[in-house]
Amino acid sequence: MRALLFTFLTALALPASAQTADLSQAPRDWVVTTVKTELPVVTRDNLYLRYLSRRVDERGDVVRDTIEAKEGAVARLVSKEGRALTKEENEAECARLNATLEDPSGFLKHHKRDQSNISLTAELIKLMPDAMLWTYVPGQPQLAGRSPQQVVLDFHPNPAFHPSGMAQAALGSLEGRIWIDTQSHHMMRMEGHIFRDANLGWGLIAKIYAGGKLELDQRDFGNGLWTYSRLTMDITVREVLVHTVKVKSLFEATNVTPMPKALSWQDAIKLLLNAPMRP
Repeated sequence: MRALLFTFLTALALPASAQTADLSQAPRDWVVTTVKTELPVVTRDNLYLRYLSRRVDERGDVVRDTIEAKEGAVARLVSKEGRALTKEENEAECARLNATLEDPSGFLKHHKRDQSNISLTAELIKLMPDAMLWTYVPGQPQLAGRSPQQVVLDFHPNPAFHPSGMAQAALGSLEGRIWIDTQSHHMMRMEGHIFRDANLGWGLIAKIYAGGKLELDQRDFGNGLWTYSRLTMDITVREVLVHTVKVKSLFEATNVTPMPKALSWQDAIKLLLNAPMRP
């Protein structure tokens, strides 16, 4: 999951009543407060969700019914390329889930990687107030069709920030814009741009090429339940000197609801197998 992380046309800027927001405080102060608000969204201890997750990439367009269990998320494929599964495809998916119940090694390996990614994401979020320089955007352009009012900030790498690891060093190649809900202090949207090459491990481990774009949207799904709703990536990465990969993907989360109680991963799979297909 999570790890949320969202489109340009739906975020067209409109002049709005942003002048009522408190712009007298330092822009960084908004970010410090927002970081405290966003960390629980990333870690989400003791809160488990069920949602439809759509992913579009070079492998196709698929939708999965996803349940977050205590040990990690499990999912059942429900559609491909905009159509329902055939009988044969559905039987194959059920067989895959039953096989996972018999041999969970693949699931546990995936969960370990997910936990590592969550920890890294939380670490980078904590660094954002100091890793970047923050400024108010002139005119405070608001997101079209979104409320309540937002504070809009631009960010650029802080030359005084000294990263202590490869992931932190990559922040030095990122700039962009962020929209913050003035009421809840949640991030509503982030647009990022890779404006220069990022060399990880002096380029020996990986290189992220300039020109890449990231867009992340987040929304309140009801009763103060904020989580990521859309993530788009269009970046080019060279791995271990020789293998270059162009990552162009879209992730969307819909039908987000909290689980009534925490389930084990086994019980979550059984629920997916026994439940009717979600619309």
